[in-house]
Amino acid sequence: MALSVDDRGAPLASEGDGTAAMVLAASVGGPFDHAPAAETTSTDGTVATPTTGVGESLASAVFGAESAPEERGNGISSDPVPRTERTAHRRTRRRIMWIVSIAVVLILAAAGFVGAQRVNKRLPQPSLTAGLSATVSVEGSSPSLPWPSQGQGAVSIPALGFSAQSGSESSVPIASLTKMTNALVILHDHPVAAGADGPAITITADDMAQYDIEVHNDQSTVAIRTGEVMTERQMLEALLTQSANDIAYALAVWDAGSTAAFVAKMNAMAASLGATSSHYVDASGFDPSSVSTAADCLRIAAAAMAIPTFAEVVGMKSVTLPLVGVRANVVTEIGSNGVIGVKSGYTSAAKGCMVLATNRVIDGRTVLVLVAVLSQPTPPPTVPTTTTTTTTAPAAGAASSSAPTTTTTTIPIDELNVPDPFKFTRPVVEALLSATAAGVVKAPVASAGQTAGTVNANWGGSTHQVGVVTSGNAWLVAWPGQQVTATTKLSTVRAGGSKGTVVGTAHYALGSQTTTVPLKLVRTVPEPSWWWRLTHG
Repeated sequence: MALSVDDRGAPLASEGDGTAAMVLAASVGGPFDHAPAAETTSTDGTVATPTTGVGESLASAVFGAESAPEERGNGISSDPVPRTERTAHRRTRRRIMWIVSIAVVLILAAAGFVGAQRVNKRLPQPSLTAGLSATVSVEGSSPSLPWPSQGQGAVSIPALGFSAQSGSESSVPIASLTKMTNALVILHDHPVAAGADGPAITITADDMAQYDIEVHNDQSTVAIRTGEVMTERQMLEALLTQSANDIAYALAVWDAGSTAAFVAKMNAMAASLGATSSHYVDASGFDPSSVSTAADCLRIAAAAMAIPTFAEVVGMKSVTLPLVGVRANVVTEIGSNGVIGVKSGYTSAAKGCMVLATNRVIDGRTVLVLVAVLSQPTPPPTVPTTTTTTTTAPAAGAASSSAPTTTTTTIPIDELNVPDPFKFTRPVVEALLSATAAGVVKAPVASAGQTAGTVNANWGGSTHQVGVVTSGNAWLVAWPGQQVTATTKLSTVRAGGSKGTVVGTAHYALGSQTTTVPLKLVRTVPEPSWWWRLTHG
């Protein structure tokens, strides 16, 4: 094989032997290290570019088996490491890289989980402390009331739980005020809706016999007759607006079978209402042994006025009854000066007795006001202008000097007619009613922004406090000097609770009245930052 050199003195392969030339170039080095691959010309004149250049061969020698590809065409490899071993090394390195990557991911995930646990760790539940007083005093002093100078008086405002009386009381005859208890028992045993008639009741021969007795004794009655049918509502109207004793008797027997059994019910009813100084012996109050006190009469009246039908009947200025037609209410005060009921009574033993009611309205809220006076003086009775005189001759056999006997007959003083038995009672009870109603006031119990408690959030070694305040105003109807009960109901609060969040309610109560005010946070409950949580978990 002949060798030739180029113009720089480098050996060249002879034509037709490209393989030898390439081997020689790879082994020599020098300026060909980075020269482009030489083209070779085959015997048929075509030009071919070698598969691997000189630079690539040198790279394989320097960097090892991975960088040196096999020689092509002649099956001779320049990589001293066998192919299978190189592949195994590559797989091992990939496994190591996967293991390291998985380990890093697991470490990062664990760190993230721990961090999340710290950041989201629940803080101690903030505590709430109520700051409202247990009571709220109604401003002002109790007004002076015009108590009767004689007898006894009492006032009551049921919705306020307020009552007062003129002084120490003792049980006295109350005349027809007894009929309030009669009607209360009837409506308890036989309820009638307001405006309804109720069941039909037939007047019996026994009822008629009692009516005759009462007329003879000049008692208060309405005309009835045997076989007449009246509704329960009509009989209540006759009982309460006409003060009819015969109707009181008829209702008692209709309800309980006898007056004795019915009177027992009346006494039980009074006791259940706390009217322990009351005792009845008849259904109408004509008997002076039916007694009570002014305060007890108001306990009965309050319970009765809470029944719509009773309140409706006693508020009627007039009624229409079957046999007598239209009759005015004997309580002439009804409909005047705001009076809405309830009952009057008079006998010579009881004197003037009266219970009146009115509604006190303040800013749209209505409360019932009741007053009672007993044993009020009455005008003198009307004395007949003529009397009956009877002269009786001496008895047979009497001495001749005996004079005839003259007897003058008069009506017993207790049975004489009193034209207006309530002449002195009326001004006393009306003045007491007006003064009592005027004494009722509007009592503020809460104002917006009033401190009602504190939220305590504990973290970071200190307590972070946030105020709880009332969200609005509230008031009740009251009597000056009364005590309003205040209670607080608080809910749970979380750290971070925002400003204005409702966290409870304040409840105010007086008598049967109640009002509620929501309680809210004055600002957001502070909570630590996420970084603080992460570093202090």
